[in-house]
Amino acid sequence: MPLIDRHILWEWLKIFAMSLLAMIGMLLISAVYNNLEDLLVWNVPTLQSIEFFAMIAMGFLPVVIPVSLLVSLLFMLGHLHKNQELTAMRAAGLGIFRITRSLWAAGAVLSFLMLALNASLVPYATERAATILSEGELKYRESKGDFNRASVRGEMLFFNNSADRRNWYIANYNPYTRKAYGVNIYTYDERGRITNALVAETGSFEESTRTWTLKNGKELVYENGQLLRQPKFTERKESKFSENPSLMALIGRKTSDLSIPEIRRILKETDPKSNPRISEYEVYYNSVLASPFCCLIVVGIAIPFAVAGVRVNPMVGVSKSIGLFAAYYLLTNIFNMLGTGQWLPPVLAAWAPNVLMFAYAVYLCRKVN
Repeated sequence: MPLIDRHILWEWLKIFAMSLLAMIGMLLISAVYNNLEDLLVWNVPTLQSIEFFAMIAMGFLPVVIPVSLLVSLLFMLGHLHKNQELTAMRAAGLGIFRITRSLWAAGAVLSFLMLALNASLVPYATERAATILSEGELKYRESKGDFNRASVRGEMLFFNNSADRRNWYIANYNPYTRKAYGVNIYTYDERGRITNALVAETGSFEESTRTWTLKNGKELVYENGQLLRQPKFTERKESKFSENPSLMALIGRKTSDLSIPEIRRILKETDPKSNPRISEYEVYYNSVLASPFCCLIVVGIAIPFAVAGVRVNPMVGVSKSIGLFAAYYLLTNIFNMLGTGQWLPPVLAAWAPNVLMFAYAVYLCRKVN
C-alpha cells in the first residue's frame, strides 16, 4: 500500500476506533443502569452477566458504526486540512479521489461488515441477550416457587386470522417456557358474528404435531349471535388451530425490533390476507439489506464538505455534512412510508434513498475535485 494511503487510513482508523468505543461505552452505561439491578436480584452468574452486556454491545454496532464513521472522517479530514497536508497533496497533482481512495475502501469494507452483522451476528446477539434475561428471571421465580404462575414475564398477544375468521387473545405468553396464560379464541362467521369461543386458563402449542393443548377452560357455543351453552373442560386438544404463538409474538412486535431471520419467517408463513402488515415487513426487510451501504454515502458526504467547508470555517463543512446525513435519514423514512402504503414497490422504496444520496455524494466529490 502506498505511503499516502497508509497515512490517511491510519489517521482515520485511530479516530474511528476511539469514536466507536466512546459511543458504545455511553450506550452500555444506559444498558447497565437499566438491567444490572435485575441481574443481581435474580442471581445471574457473573459470566452470564458479562455475556449479556457483550451481546447488548454487539447489538449497538449497526447503529453506532455509521455515526462513528461520519464523526471520525470529519475530524480527521479537518485535521489534515488544518495542517495543510491536503493542500500539499493537491499541490502535488493528486485529486480528491486519489487522496481518499483508502477511505472509500474502508467505507466499502464497513458496509459489507454491517451486512454480515445484520444478517447473522446481531440477531443472534439480540436473541441471546433476551434469553439470558428471561432465563435468569425464570430460574429465580422457580427457586421462589413462582415458576408456573402467569406473573412470569411474557407478552400479551392479539392475532387476527382473517383467512380462517379467528381472533386470538392471549393475556401472557412466555416464549421460553412456551406457555400461554389466559387463552381466548373467537371464531366468527362471514357477517362478523361469534359462532364459537374457547376460553382457557393455560395453553401450549406443540410445533411437531401443530396441536394446541388447552387446560381448565370452557367452550362458548353461539347461534345467530346468541349464547346457547358453555360446557367446561379440564383438558382439550385442538389440531384444527394452526396458529403458532411464537409467530403471533413476532407479528405483535414493532417492525424495528425484528431481526432478518424473524422477518423472513413472517414473510414465509403469512400472506396479505391473514397479515395486513405484510408490505411493512417487506419494506423493512429490504431496508435492513440496503442500510449497511450508508457507510459509502457517509464517506461521500464527509469528504467534500470537510475539504471545502474549512476554507471559511471548519464548522461550516461539519454542519453541512451532518445536515445532509440527517436529510438522508429523513429521505429514507419518506420512501419507507411510501413503500408501506404500497405507493412504491418494497425494493424500490428501500434502495432509492441510497442510490439518490450516493449519486449526489459522488457529484459533490467530483465538484470539489
